[in-house]
Amino acid sequence: MDGVRKRISFPIGLSDFRNIRNNGQYYIDKTGFIGNIIRDDAYAILFTRPRRFGKTTFQTMLSAFFDIRSDNSKLFSGLSIMQDKEAVECWMGQYPVIYLTLKDVEGRAFDTALDMVRDSLSVLYSDYRYVFLLDCIGDKDRLLSERIIIGEATISDICLSLKVLARALHAYYKKGVILLDEYDVPLSQANRNGYYDEMLSVVRAMFAVMKDNPDIVRTVLTGCLRISKESIFTGINNLASYTLTRSEYAGAFGFTELEVRKLLTDANLLEYSAMIKNWYDGYSIGDEEIYSSWDVLQYVSALQNSPEKKPLNYWANSGNDDDIITLIEKTKATISDEYTALVNGGCITKKINENLTYNTIYSSADNIWSLLFETGYLTLAGEYDENGLTPLRLPNEEIRNIFAAAASRWFRENVRNSNRLPLFEAMWRGDDNELSRIITRYLGQAISYFDYGESFYHAFLLGFLASPEQYDVRSNRESGMGRPDVVVIDNANSRAAVFEFKIAPDFASLEEEASIALEQAKNQEYGDDIIGYDTIVYGVAFWKKKAFVKANSSLEK
Repeated sequence: MDGVRKRISFPIGLSDFRNIRNNGQYYIDKTGFIGNIIRDDAYAILFTRPRRFGKTTFQTMLSAFFDIRSDNSKLFSGLSIMQDKEAVECWMGQYPVIYLTLKDVEGRAFDTALDMVRDSLSVLYSDYRYVFLLDCIGDKDRLLSERIIIGEATISDICLSLKVLARALHAYYKKGVILLDEYDVPLSQANRNGYYDEMLSVVRAMFAVMKDNPDIVRTVLTGCLRISKESIFTGINNLASYTLTRSEYAGAFGFTELEVRKLLTDANLLEYSAMIKNWYDGYSIGDEEIYSSWDVLQYVSALQNSPEKKPLNYWANSGNDDDIITLIEKTKATISDEYTALVNGGCITKKINENLTYNTIYSSADNIWSLLFETGYLTLAGEYDENGLTPLRLPNEEIRNIFAAAASRWFRENVRNSNRLPLFEAMWRGDDNELSRIITRYLGQAISYFDYGESFYHAFLLGFLASPEQYDVRSNRESGMGRPDVVVIDNANSRAAVFEFKIAPDFASLEEEASIALEQAKNQEYGDDIIGYDTIVYGVAFWKKKAFVKANSSLEK
C-alpha cells in the first residue's frame, strides 16, 4: 500500500448540496456551470441525463446559490463560482427560488402518485407561507395556498400551483423567480402503470407557468427524456435542450477524467484508476468522457473500508433491466447478433430519436434503442447523426454485465416457458439429429457474451436442459473417472442422459469435435456409476450458433 489512506466522507445516500457542504462531505466542484447558466441566452434550459448522474445535487446547488432567503455564501467558500464576480454580485442570493423535485413521484395508481405530488407541493408552499399574508394577494390564491399546505389540494389546485406561487413570490420580492424542477419521473411511472394520460394533463398544466411569464427570469429543468412532442413545452419561447448529443455543459453531470483523478489522489487510491475507468467510465458527451458519479462515489467509499473490494454494479442496483428485456422481446428475430456485438465490445448503428414520448417508447424497436441511449445503457461510439444512423456502444464493464445478465434472464425465462417436450423426447430416445436441430434453433435465440467461450456454452447447455421438477440436473459433478458437463437424471423412469461438449474451431470441424467429446465420455466412463439406470451419453460440439450432437449408440459399453 502506497502511503497512508486519507479517510474521506463521501455523500452516500445524500444528494442535497446544502447537506453535503454543511456536513463537510466530499464535493466535486460543479459550481462553475452556474456562470454558464446565468450567461446562457436561453430563457428556459432543459438538461437530459441518465439517472444517478448528479442531477439533484446540481439543481440543489443552483437553488442554494440563487436563494434570496438566506446567506449561503459559506456553502460556496473555496468553490470556483466565487471567482465569478458578476455571478456573485448580481445573482447570488438575489432571487426567490421555486425548487420542486418530482423524482420520487411514483405509484401503481394515479391517485397514489397524485398524493405524492400533493405532499411535495405542501412542503414547497409551507416554506413560502409568509408571502401569502400580503394584502395584495387575492383571496382565491390565498385559499388555494391553504389547501395545498394542509394536503387537500384539488387537481385544479395542483395544475395552478406553480403559476400561483410564482405570482405571489413576485408580488413579495418584486423580482423574477428562478424555477428549478426535475420533471419527467411522474410520466415514466405513469406510463409503466397505466395512467399516463391523466398524469400528462396535470404535468402539462403545471408547467404552463413557464409560458411567457414575466414573473420568471430563468427556468432550469432536468430529466431523462426531452418530451417535446407532448406539448409540455409548447409556447415556451427560447427553450434550450442540452441532451447527451450536445457538447455544451458536457461536464456538468457525472464526473470527468480530471475530477476522478483528483478524487482518487485525495483519497490516495490512484492505483485503482484503471479498474474504475474500465467499470464506470465510458459515457461520451460532447468531447468529454464521463464517469457515472453514483458508481464512483459508491466504489471509492467501499474501497476505504475494504481495499480488496471488487467493483459492483451499483448503478444497476438502483434500477432494473426491464427496458432491456422489453427490447429483446420486441426484436427476438434480429437482436441476437446486435446484442452479442455490444456485449463483446463492438458497436451497432441506430437511428436515435431524441423526441421520445413515454407512451410510445415501446411501440418500436428503434424507440427502445433510443430509450437505452437516453437512459445511459448505451453511449455514442462516434459522431451523432440527427438524420441518419449513429454508432453506439456499451459504455463500460458495469453496463456490459447488466446486458449479459438481462440476456441470460430472458433466455432462461423464454426457455422455461417454451414447449420442451420434443427436446426431452428426442433426448430419451437417443435421436441425435433431432437434438442437433433443436439445440441449434435455441442457440439462434441466445445472446452470446465472452466471445462464445466455454462459460457461455456451459451456461447455455445447463439453462437449456433446466428441466421440469421430475428431473435432477447436475453440472460438473463427478461421474466415472471425471466430471461430465451436464447430467440429467429421470429417477421416476430409471434413466439418465450425460452431456460432454467441445468448442469447434470452425463449422467443418463440428462433427469431429462431437466425436472427440463422445470418445472422452467413453474413456472416462461417464455415466457408468449410475447403477441400475439406462444411460445414454452425448457428445456435443458448438461453433458460434451451431450445434452438432452425437449419441453413444455406436459405442461399446
